[in-house]
Amino acid sequence: MNYRPAVVIDIVLNENSKYFNTVGGYNGIGTLVYKEIKNKKYGALGFAKPYFSNLSNYPLINELIYIFLLPNPDTQNNVNRESAYYISPINVWNSPHHNAIPNIFSDTDIPDSQKQDYQQTELGAVRRVSDGSTGINLGNTFTEKSNIKPLTKYEGDVILEGRFGSSIRFGSTVISGPFYNNWSKEGINGDPIVIIRNGQPNNAGSVGFLPIEENINRDPSSIYLTTTQKLPDLDGFVRSSYDSYTTPPITPSQYNKPQVILKSGRLLFATEDDHILFSSNKSINLNAYDSINLDTPGDIILESSKVYLGGKDATEKVVLGNTLKAQLDTLITALNTFASICSSQVSQPSGTQLAAIVSAAETLKNALGKVNTSNILSDDIYTT
Repeated sequence: MNYRPAVVIDIVLNENSKYFNTVGGYNGIGTLVYKEIKNKKYGALGFAKPYFSNLSNYPLINELIYIFLLPNPDTQNNVNRESAYYISPINVWNSPHHNAIPNIFSDTDIPDSQKQDYQQTELGAVRRVSDGSTGINLGNTFTEKSNIKPLTKYEGDVILEGRFGSSIRFGSTVISGPFYNNWSKEGINGDPIVIIRNGQPNNAGSVGFLPIEENINRDPSSIYLTTTQKLPDLDGFVRSSYDSYTTPPITPSQYNKPQVILKSGRLLFATEDDHILFSSNKSINLNAYDSINLDTPGDIILESSKVYLGGKDATEKVVLGNTLKAQLDTLITALNTFASICSSQVSQPSGTQLAAIVSAAETLKNALGKVNTSNILSDDIYTT
């Protein structure tokens, strides 16, 4: 296979590209316009399609790529018909942000403003971006950020890094040797971990070529899938007050068994068609600094053997409202009847029973006998 290095001149990303129709419209998305380096001055423009169909890693303008020829759709008619394809940009500067080379087709020297950003060393060209302003054309919307840092690598890591400080690391515990990472306080070498990170800390520093390590307490958004690792930085943002427990759970920073940790400035869980279901073999804990709120236009239903309000040591039983109301209604009716009869009685000869009062008193006595304080208290709900 004949590989030929080339420089990206333009790339078709949408219908606004001037080459959109030339490359076949939407079927040509990802096609780039290139010029081969060997024809530095007079080389003709060429078109190359991305090699991978299910992975989009399109280069930027002025990045270097390899061009190679492979069969195209016309091969079924002519086996000699070929088209140019390309793979990922050449890692010239060893930077996940961009690997463009300034003025590669220019006969003039690199301007002083760019020389400070692309210094030369005796061992070869090493990118040392010192500020955020370079004169390189990287595209219509891509703006160079001089502080985007690569991730620190450890033996055996498989890492996917985006251009803007996002990454996925398929890594492991590194607990021995001259270097270890901040998730390797526990376990043994080789225990797997997956770290998904979106964005690097704002205070990561301005020197872009110095590597950085993920930090769950400082990175804007993170997902960690652990096996035996401890993450001590969790205590920086997790409220670990478990006063409601008789036997509290292990705090997040001390837990060293498989767990999934999601951390961001805000988390939103939403469903359109069905339920959100939380299930745990032990407990589900909701812990917040300000409040825990439940809002619904429907019902709030708690089904449990016992519910404690105010604390785990609550002993006062909650009154059953309907049962108490029914008994009070009966008692109030009897008292009203008795009071009405008493208020309408007239004097009688001495020693004569007041029949109406006696009857009302018997009714009241029977009503009072039906009042049972033992069954108006809940056996399931306790409060303080």
